[in-house]
Amino acid sequence: MESVNVQITPGGRASRTEVIIRIFYALIAGIILAIFMWIASILVFINFFSCLILAKRVGVGFISKVIAQKAKLSAYAYFVTDERPPLMPEV
Repeated sequence: MESVNVQITPGGRASRTEVIIRIFYALIAGIILAIFMWIASILVFINFFSCLILAKRVGVGFISKVIAQKAKLSAYAYFVTDERPPLMPEV
């Protein structure tokens, strides 16, 4: 079984410029992530029928990486960490 590990390190003191950059960066990364989440939701639908009929999972690696990216972006956007996630999920 493949597992998803997301490690988030809380940041210390935040700089003011990073707060301004964070708003725009999170907005752009969120739009890109929304496209990947849409593709992942289609894969979940296909995966349901694949598991039901063939007893095989399809695209779970992609789905797990998109979910991990969502967790990283959420931590960054909610000011938990200063570590910027990549714009594109590591697919």
